[in-house]
Amino acid sequence: MVSLLIVFGIALLAISGYAAEKSPAPAKLAALCSPKSGLTPNELGRIMILEYHLIGYPEADWRRTPENFRKDLQMLYDNDYYPISLQDLVTRNIRVPAGKTPFVLTFDDSSKGQFNYLVKGGALVIDPQCAVGIMEQFKKEHPDFPLTATFYVLPAINPGLRLFGQEEYIKQKLEFLVKHGYEIGNHSYWHQNLAKTDDAGVQKQLALCLRAVQSYLPGYEMRSLSLPFGVFAKNPQLETAGVHEGTKYRHDSIVLVGSGSVPSPFSKDFNPLRLERIQAGDTPWGPKAFVDRYQKNPSLRYVSDGNARTITVPKGAETNIPAALAAKYRV
Repeated sequence: MVSLLIVFGIALLAISGYAAEKSPAPAKLAALCSPKSGLTPNELGRIMILEYHLIGYPEADWRRTPENFRKDLQMLYDNDYYPISLQDLVTRNIRVPAGKTPFVLTFDDSSKGQFNYLVKGGALVIDPQCAVGIMEQFKKEHPDFPLTATFYVLPAINPGLRLFGQEEYIKQKLEFLVKHGYEIGNHSYWHQNLAKTDDAGVQKQLALCLRAVQSYLPGYEMRSLSLPFGVFAKNPQLETAGVHEGTKYRHDSIVLVGSGSVPSPFSKDFNPLRLERIQAGDTPWGPKAFVDRYQKNPSLRYVSDGNARTITVPKGAETNIPAALAAKYRV
């Protein structure tokens, strides 16, 4: 249970377990409402989940060049966006500096351009032109921008897309991703259209993907599913949980192919099982278009108050918090 504070038109909902804390001092409240970005906190604003596929040449509908991927990251950094994991979004574990807007990176199909190893001077190194290489370098250059991403993998498709395309390095790549804070998600065993298979086939596709990953990472649980082709299964319950030959899977979130941002996880409209994404590219519906839109209409974007123990929303918007979540608060 928590108190509701009205400060300069902002409603502050402190999370359960912190009700005994004193109200913030006026100076602290002023700082809260005036972050360095100049944006007013609004934790019921919208969040972008960006969707990438191939990284390589030439630029195309489903392919982003390394240079353009770097450009996307720089744009997000320059416009006060802050990376979080998909799992943190779904579990509402949003630890983002004041004035920043969280965003999520996702990659579908586990292509070689997403994670590629090179041998240089007898040593194995990450290709600086692959997505992982670009993100790791960007993190070194911007230590205040802890990039992470979810990679939706395909264990049994053609060799170019099979767990990042270098069979001899699959285990090493998956271990690197987990060790460095990336997430691995389910994209089915071989990119099967789930609407064109029966219940047993859906469970087989999703369970075998998990089993394949666990053969390299024992005990690893994939908590998110990217629907192949963005198509729903006939029985949507099997998208979230099922079993095949003793292998059980469970997904806390499901991402779609397109084509927009998602509501705040504190909003009544948030549905972790139907998360829209923004396809990368220089299009009227790409990341830059959304960044430009939110620059012109900042009230639409989620802006953090910098305190993971509070939820800050515009005055009067508290009613948009779902009843189940609001039940954890004292007003």
